[in-house]
Amino acid sequence: MEKIKESSGPVPIHGIWSNRHADQWENGYIVGNGTIGGVLFGDPSSGTLIGNHHRLFLKENDMEHLPDIASHLPELRKIISSDGYQVGIDFFEEKAIEQDYAGLTMSDRYHPAFQLNLALDNTTVKKNSYVRQLDYQKGLVTEIHQDSSERWYEKQLFSSEKENVLAFSIESDQPFDLTLSLENFQNERLNQTVKYSPTTAIQKNSYQDDSFYTTVLEWTSSSESINNNEIYFKQIKKVEFIIRIFWNEEEEILATKNFKSILEEHITDHKKKYDQSSLQLTTDEERSRSLESIVEEMKRTNQVPLVLYEKLYDASRYVIHSSIGEAMPNLQGIWGGDFSPAWSGDYTMDTNIQLAISSLNSLGLSEKFNGFFSRMKEYEKDFEENAMKYFGCRGYLVPAHASTTAKHVHWNREWPLVFWTSGAGWLAHFYQEYFDYTQDKDFLKKVALPFFKKTLLFYEDFIQYKKDGTGLIQPSYSAENGMGDNATMDVAVIKEVFSNLSKACDTLGEKLPENYKKLVVSLPQYAVNDEGILKEWIDPNKEENYNHRHFSQFYPLFQSKEITKKTSKLWKATQKAFDKKLSAWLLNKEGETSSSHGRMHAAMCAISLEREEDVESALDELILNHAWYDSLVTAHYNEQEVFNIDANGAIPKIYHDALIYAESETTFTLFKALPSWLSKGKAKGIFLPGQVKVEELEWDLQNGKLSLKLEAQIDCKIVLCLKDNYSFAERKGLKTKEIELQLKKGLQYQFESIISRKEINV
Repeated sequence: MEKIKESSGPVPIHGIWSNRHADQWENGYIVGNGTIGGVLFGDPSSGTLIGNHHRLFLKENDMEHLPDIASHLPELRKIISSDGYQVGIDFFEEKAIEQDYAGLTMSDRYHPAFQLNLALDNTTVKKNSYVRQLDYQKGLVTEIHQDSSERWYEKQLFSSEKENVLAFSIESDQPFDLTLSLENFQNERLNQTVKYSPTTAIQKNSYQDDSFYTTVLEWTSSSESINNNEIYFKQIKKVEFIIRIFWNEEEEILATKNFKSILEEHITDHKKKYDQSSLQLTTDEERSRSLESIVEEMKRTNQVPLVLYEKLYDASRYVIHSSIGEAMPNLQGIWGGDFSPAWSGDYTMDTNIQLAISSLNSLGLSEKFNGFFSRMKEYEKDFEENAMKYFGCRGYLVPAHASTTAKHVHWNREWPLVFWTSGAGWLAHFYQEYFDYTQDKDFLKKVALPFFKKTLLFYEDFIQYKKDGTGLIQPSYSAENGMGDNATMDVAVIKEVFSNLSKACDTLGEKLPENYKKLVVSLPQYAVNDEGILKEWIDPNKEENYNHRHFSQFYPLFQSKEITKKTSKLWKATQKAFDKKLSAWLLNKEGETSSSHGRMHAAMCAISLEREEDVESALDELILNHAWYDSLVTAHYNEQEVFNIDANGAIPKIYHDALIYAESETTFTLFKALPSWLSKGKAKGIFLPGQVKVEELEWDLQNGKLSLKLEAQIDCKIVLCLKDNYSFAERKGLKTKEIELQLKKGLQYQFESIISRKEINV
């Protein structure tokens, strides 16, 4: 074991390790470079390496045919008004089927690029000799074990962004035999051919429409023989593999740097980017513990160990770094081990994409929005066709599900997603947020402004006006939770997009279109029922359903930040609605589902409402119920059910917002809703709107200590605030609730204060 320890080095402080191998791909350790990903799992003597590429969706369904049923919209509205929404959606589906609509169609499925099966011949793994590590800081997976003859083996896996390759190696201190086999993925939807040489395998995979991808596998030690897709190596001590995946490009054998130099460059580059943000809540001794020991403590105490909160933050940053870049993250990021992922492993745009990208700006990773913006550009014609074919409207209608196309074919009478019109408006939020953080006026003019206009253009055509001039959004749907006129979310996104359009026009010196002013002025006020609760629909005939995973009615709270303490009546009504949601769904053990995306939005709402205990509850529900895999990639449901990264995408933002929350583009509240485990710590690299960076934040609320270092990329003025029961203690015994700071470009500002806390009833 000494050689194993020496070879593997110290356990990763910012990472995880285990003495147990993964028996399924979901529990494998992952690598990725924002374009291609890899998963290593399986028994030490017969492991499996799966490779992925973000573009690979199996082309199998009719995603192209949209029924042209816009002419039936007037009759649909009459039916809704007289007979109700269910009769209305039944009618709309019947008219679609008359035009050969196939009914609810799943997106084309995300699938793996290749599967490499490994077999170390004639080896038996020595008991207690196995260890695997995932070093988030290095972007490196390592596996070590010994066999019964004391021979040790080491495997390494990483994904180089610079070279755009997967790199994998197996090494031993004594000669060994190795058999590799490429899994045959050929089926009626995918035609596969493989060409071999002594040092390469080229696997070409063609879809039904003649598009294709190619996997090129190169290795350093010449193979002994190749038979029936099996590659044999005899008495080697080391073999290194470089793997490329080409999407719709012919294969290339490129000059490649050696494995060692690629690895060294990769670690340097990855570490530099990964280390720009960090969180310290505990000690290196705690960080060095195996995942098993942490989980055993959690099960024994029924409490989350402090180190696990920190590791979940580290893991989530790693998932974001690894899966986003050229790629827009699908439900699984850029990983998958089979051809039947839940919900096709597609781009789900009624909550999941939004969460997956929600931490990019505050992590200083705004450049990673490129994949998102470019994919939205590819989908624009589909968005426009959706709007015109279904409702005769110009502008954008974004579907809930997309993959090879964004044509709106995922709906029926049971899941009336065609009535959900908020998608473009919700995605538009991130165009504005990107500008807020980067101040990129060229992007604002050429990319964001057109998206805002096309989003509002749809509503200009879609909204009806009552006799009193009030706007009516009909049909309307609150994501996956029911139909009713004027869903609160629909109204909220229109108001937010108009506000962002207005700010953009002002910034760019352009005239604000008058027609959109009329649209926004006509919108109905949010509804508060007789119990003083914010309603999910501005419709007196629609009853509330609080037992649901979506948080759509809270959009103006956690996303657009229209509802704040300054809007007193709505603030109180939202607090009451959130109470209902907590008891009916989040904390209800008999609840409708255990979805992680609901828990993330619950945490975001709790921060906006300054309810630290509920932030803690939302995260604890995810962690204590084991809604995560061995790599700390999150699961959609409890007990490791459905590999799904959207919660990972949101976790850093939740931590950041709890610590320093942007009330506006220039006003920030410190410690807005800190759960108990976040009452003391140190954070680096939290980015704020206006090109302001928190270089370092160190705090200890129990002892009233705060140290803050800020740096701005432009001259600006910001205001730091504290929530109601805290105040800054200034000289001469004075206290204040807020401090104004003038920041100069490129200069670091250091602020230290004693914080006094007064226990009050909120």
